[in-house]
Amino acid sequence: MTVTTTVAHAHDELREEHERLHALVDRLRATVDAEALTAVFEELYGALTAHFNAEEKPGGLYDALGVCVPEFRAPLSGLVDDHFRITAALRDMRDRARTGPARAQDSLPGEAARLAQVLADHERREHAMVDEAIHRGA
Repeated sequence: MTVTTTVAHAHDELREEHERLHALVDRLRATVDAEALTAVFEELYGALTAHFNAEEKPGGLYDALGVCVPEFRAPLSGLVDDHFRITAALRDMRDRARTGPARAQDSLPGEAARLAQVLADHERREHAMVDEAIHRGA
């Protein structure tokens, strides 16, 4: 099996997950009610944590990309940092939606929209690396 096949295979395995995450992010963008946001935050937090773990695990997408294209190691480190910041922000929003005072909850829809944009940018950078690795045929 070539490294390119490994990158393509790892990416294909995550494609269905990406579709599910897109649906959750769409729900996040469309939800303004604090109680409904809490449920979306809960579901998205669990799904993203599992997804990020799958990308970062040995033999996962990021491992395959780093082997295939060594110069991607630094940008991959940035994506891993994104994972930490995204999950921390999501956990904070989830906790405020659950228990925060109404004033703290008022900003959640705007924060959720910004988080959705951060996720879209993260995914764009990730896909660009995958596409480049596959294009190179490593």
